[in-house]
Amino acid sequence: MKASQAQSLKTKKIHFIGIGGIGMSALARYFHAQGSFISGSDKELTNTITDLNKAGIKNIWTPHSKQNIEKINPDYVIYSTAVTLNNNEELNWAKENKKNILHRSDLLELAIRGKKTIAVSGTHGKTSTSAMITEILLTSGLDPSAILGGILLSKNSNTIIGNGEYFVIEADESDKSLLKGNPKIAVITNIEADHLENYPGGIEEIKNTFLEFAKKAISKKNLVVCLQDKITREIITKNFKLDDHKIITYGIYQKSEPTTIYAKHEPEKNSWGIYLKGQFQTSIKLKNPGEHNVLNALAAFSVSNLLGISTEKIKVGLENYTGVKRRFHILAQTNEITVIDDYAHHPTEISATIQAAKELKPKRLIVVLQPHQPRRLKDLWKEFKETLTKEENPIFVTDTYIARGNEIEGISSEGLVKEINKPNITYLTGSINKVAEYLQSYIKAGDLILIMGAGDITNLGPKLLKPHQILASNFGNN
Repeated sequence: MKASQAQSLKTKKIHFIGIGGIGMSALARYFHAQGSFISGSDKELTNTITDLNKAGIKNIWTPHSKQNIEKINPDYVIYSTAVTLNNNEELNWAKENKKNILHRSDLLELAIRGKKTIAVSGTHGKTSTSAMITEILLTSGLDPSAILGGILLSKNSNTIIGNGEYFVIEADESDKSLLKGNPKIAVITNIEADHLENYPGGIEEIKNTFLEFAKKAISKKNLVVCLQDKITREIITKNFKLDDHKIITYGIYQKSEPTTIYAKHEPEKNSWGIYLKGQFQTSIKLKNPGEHNVLNALAAFSVSNLLGISTEKIKVGLENYTGVKRRFHILAQTNEITVIDDYAHHPTEISATIQAAKELKPKRLIVVLQPHQPRRLKDLWKEFKETLTKEENPIFVTDTYIARGNEIEGISSEGLVKEINKPNITYLTGSINKVAEYLQSYIKAGDLILIMGAGDITNLGPKLLKPHQILASNFGNN
């Protein structure tokens, strides 16, 4: 599709199958703001869909049905990788009626056409890093656009529409769509095994995909990489020269392997000193705890420095950054309890998020984890087991959330907990309401409840907070 055709989308009807997905909802918001007529469907009503309704996108139906799309008779039909291609009646109708059908990533390419794109890739940290970059650009008055994988709290949206030249996006490795596009600056935060259903060649295929992404980025403009990450370091040092001016490396300071941009902890000031090529630049205090967030901030600093933004403006942007919904999102913090909601669903993310919560030094840390997708649990069973086994605080594991696909025999949350066999790790079955009911009787004053998962476990936090008067009666008895 040519740029002129992309422009014509502003006067067309666009139907999103799976509009409740965070990436799909961002694109729906973007094209709605451009003047397109937007409709969509999903398998169930979610908070994301409710928010889209509030934003003026009213024609959304649940569940998927051929009648939905027939009502609208759209010009374009958009689907994501989460949609089962041969088993969705709306998509089948679109094929039968010869509609223009685009994958989400192809529509994203149309949205960013003509802009200077900053594309953030990596197994973990894409959304937080993209959001930090966006916050810096906004603070610096550069009026960027952005399509994010989470709700930027300062704007209460996953879509930022500006008139400036820069457009921040996430380069998605889950379906290899990161290989599309030609960004001005590309970022690799880290590389690890995940989404193995799309990578039959396992970690080697994942490495090769990121290598192709890196080569493409360097052939065009700049590549920013985290040299602290083992696999990223392996790929970059084996295939490129680190003195190439197009490659910017970052990490937390290690004398044996200094990076272009690095951070040193300043415990006496509770801050991080930022250095560029060995020269001190500034000290930064981040609102969000965790070493992984320091790395995200270094990536954002590196990108912003490449764009010529002053150190002072970068500092202001990073220190103003309040976070992204579902990324260590503090739902409530009182004298009684703290409730944090996080999207972590990979063992590495889970471990990093638990460590970040410990930095808050709660009286007691309670972890509630909802594994996401039986296939991921199967592929990373050993890693899940190792991550949970090393923890001593109370951990409650709920039933595995199935976004697509089916259950896998012998793979379950209950089986994982039984195999770990530690008294501090408990399996909780049943609905989110039942999980909330149990936890309400367990919580004590001073507890920090850390809720993690990419599924509907995000609905647990408000349920724990709602009966606050009931919880208060428990606080006095413990």
